[in-house]
Amino acid sequence: MLSATAQREQDILALWDRAAGRAQRQRDDALFAAAGAAPTDSIGTGNAALLALRTRLFGAPWRLRAACPTCHTDCEFTADSAVLADGLAPPADAVPPRITNGGSELALRLPTLSDLASVAATCDSAAAANLLLARCLGDAPPAAQDILHRIEAELERCDPGAVLSFALDCPDCGHAWQAVIDIAPALWTEVQAAAERSLLEVDALAREYGWSEAEVLALPRTRRAAYLQLAGAS
Repeated sequence: MLSATAQREQDILALWDRAAGRAQRQRDDALFAAAGAAPTDSIGTGNAALLALRTRLFGAPWRLRAACPTCHTDCEFTADSAVLADGLAPPADAVPPRITNGGSELALRLPTLSDLASVAATCDSAAAANLLLARCLGDAPPAAQDILHRIEAELERCDPGAVLSFALDCPDCGHAWQAVIDIAPALWTEVQAAAERSLLEVDALAREYGWSEAEVLALPRTRRAAYLQLAGAS
């Protein structure tokens, strides 16, 4: 029977198998599927599922980095992905209200993961946001700018986890800003690095001792590191 650590490593490799070499949208879809998120889930619910998956695979401490928009210093910080996962999903009663637009009412709905996928090919971020908003309004006529601001505010209130941001202060220039983290690409970076590290270790020990991938992955991490050191691969 595999240890919990070995099982996580197997899960990481299986996820890497499904997503490696695919376009970003397809890769993101593979991550959401592995996290148990459905296309009809809200974006915040999907983000919470990704963070829960990240916590299961890598633990709660989450090392992140963001470039200062003023001096471009690479700022590193740590978040707790387990705490974030608990706080990102929208409350069960978070239903956007109907908003009056002239003589009619606009019925809103929260944007879903399938909505996000539908605008993924749009290169311009402003255009993508407008398309996403249009999908949330259905067949409603265009709204005035002040109405659009109210709509955006309501959607943010009802699904606050749709965008994950952190208040940062640059240690070099002191600039304060909100760093937005795109969870799926950040998680994929960790998955890819962990999978490649495992594959390198399997290759080194297979060459040295003739062990199979399953035999190498079943080794406890401390013993594997010792064998790698003996093999001159560490």
